[in-house]
Amino acid sequence: MRVIRQLLTESMLLAGLGGSLGLLLAFFGTKAVLNTLPGTLPRAGEVSLDGRVLLFTMALSLLAAIAFGLAPALKSSQVNPQEVLKEGGRGSSGARHRLQRIFVASEVAMALVLVIGAGLMLRSLAALWRVNPGFNPSHAITFTVSMPSSPAVTSAETRARLRQFNETMRSLPGVQAVSVTLGSRPMIHDSALPFWIVGQPKPAHDNDMPQAMFYLAEAGFQQAMGITLERGRFISPQDNENAPVVIDIDDTFARTWFPHQEPIGKRVHLEQFNVEAEIVGVVGHVKQWGPGADETSAIGAQFYYPFMQLPERLMPLAAGAVAVVLRTEGDPAAIMGPVRRAVDQMDHREIVYGVQTMDDVVAGSFAARRLSMVLLGAFAALALVLSCVGIYSVISYLVGQRTHEIGVRMALGAQRADVMRLVLGQGAKMALVGVASGIAAALGLTRLMANQLFGVSAHDPLTFVTVAILLTLVALLACYLPARRAVRVDPMVALRYE
Repeated sequence: MRVIRQLLTESMLLAGLGGSLGLLLAFFGTKAVLNTLPGTLPRAGEVSLDGRVLLFTMALSLLAAIAFGLAPALKSSQVNPQEVLKEGGRGSSGARHRLQRIFVASEVAMALVLVIGAGLMLRSLAALWRVNPGFNPSHAITFTVSMPSSPAVTSAETRARLRQFNETMRSLPGVQAVSVTLGSRPMIHDSALPFWIVGQPKPAHDNDMPQAMFYLAEAGFQQAMGITLERGRFISPQDNENAPVVIDIDDTFARTWFPHQEPIGKRVHLEQFNVEAEIVGVVGHVKQWGPGADETSAIGAQFYYPFMQLPERLMPLAAGAVAVVLRTEGDPAAIMGPVRRAVDQMDHREIVYGVQTMDDVVAGSFAARRLSMVLLGAFAALALVLSCVGIYSVISYLVGQRTHEIGVRMALGAQRADVMRLVLGQGAKMALVGVASGIAAALGLTRLMANQLFGVSAHDPLTFVTVAILLTLVALLACYLPARRAVRVDPMVALRYE
């Protein structure tokens, strides 16, 4: 019982120290994750160490200390001292350390599964960054302007105020293009309208009509957003309330509703606006829901409608607040000071809010995947450290147990390289068993994260092979220190070791 108490006390002390270190890692790690992903998590300000979670982890640490301290303590209390003394001269038996090697191989396997998951998420995120969002986010910024409105404001007054706003923004130093907008904004807000193609049978009900994402825009919208014009023309200043209604469509709209036809010149009836609009241009498709989610959207077609041609009955609705997209020569965030001053000079009642650079908007669309990658990477790094510590500990322990045997081998002519191969071979066997088991587990488990991946298979061979080689090399590195200590054993000292 005295031996059991001593070993259990040691285990509890180690668990307490480890638990304290874990609390520090959790505290600073949570802050680090939140700082890495500012503003991308809902209710991020409420994320903190929870008292119930702390109690649970403390209880778990206590149980682990008791379970993994009591088991070897009980085993040690049942050994025959005479047999142990006999074995001390012959070196340790392989059976005694088989369980240790299984534990270490299991650590390596779990580490490999997590590192593969983190690697797949990293490759997926890299693939997303390479996707063209359909616009140029560099040097572009968007915000919303709340304008004072009243029922007495006419459509003509609203249009005049919007034109004045556009001119004022365009006159600011460093501004290359500007446009007021409503409806959809890429990766920020979406709005769809039903339509039908003039010349084709009109659907019986609105629910039967196809829908397309719509963007209310002005002539500067294409340049401000960096949208590609494929053919025809984009909305111009001449497309005002006195001109025939026109729209631009994206290439998805053109392929879907005008296959093997030239859509320019065709007419589209917009049901909610109750107008027929002529198609005057085709632009590139914008990834409205983000690079990784746009292809799965039910609505792919998009069109651009001149803001000033908004029907008279709807124009007063735009008087309350409009969105703005703006392109600058330099840092887009630096333009907001002059923008706010210009808005205040026009009307001090107008408020600018919801400021976002388009680079931040694009980065925000990756938030969920980036969070998954950060968490998986952190857990993978911890698992890798644990597996390396496990390998180092077991190999170091085995070297200490076999000091007498190593001394005998060297006294009988074994070279340092032979001893090095012997020790590294033991570590390599544990690592390879763990890697093989981990690959088998990862082949099944990575399928569960397939819906989180983009541009990479859940069974990507490059990731699997790279991680397996990396983990094997790291495991061999963990074996190197005890192996180097083993080759420095003095045969005469080792023979007197016991």
